[in-house]
Amino acid sequence: MVISLTLPSELKIVPETTLGIIKKIKSKNINDDTLFNLRLALEEALVNAIKHGNKQNKERKVIVKIAVSLNKITMEIKDEGQGFNHNKLSSPIEAKNLKKPYGRGVFLIKKLMDKVEFFDGGSRIKMVKSLTRRKEGQ
Repeated sequence: MVISLTLPSELKIVPETTLGIIKKIKSKNINDDTLFNLRLALEEALVNAIKHGNKQNKERKVIVKIAVSLNKITMEIKDEGQGFNHNKLSSPIEAKNLKKPYGRGVFLIKKLMDKVEFFDGGSRIKMVKSLTRRKEGQ
């Protein structure tokens, strides 16, 4: 299964888009914990692309490509922004950052997914998750 979408840079579309994608993926018999991780990582990546990448400029688009195979799911999110250096992000678990109400998106994505890579100067993220399927009768 392959899902390809071109989205406007509007934060209001993120919940509905994410749920629609997860609904399609759910049909592949993926367990609920894995679906939760996928939903949260996808939502964070979309918000980052719209808010930080495209600066909520409605003229700019976000490209979503998702490929589901038997053993893994690959999600790629590409914005039209200038990118960023993901290696220079502050750790949200450092004492000085614990109370900040922002700065956890990439950290969270890296914890939820099995492999995370950045391309195009940071304007494209590729996230890979090994799939755990539901057992019969669940």
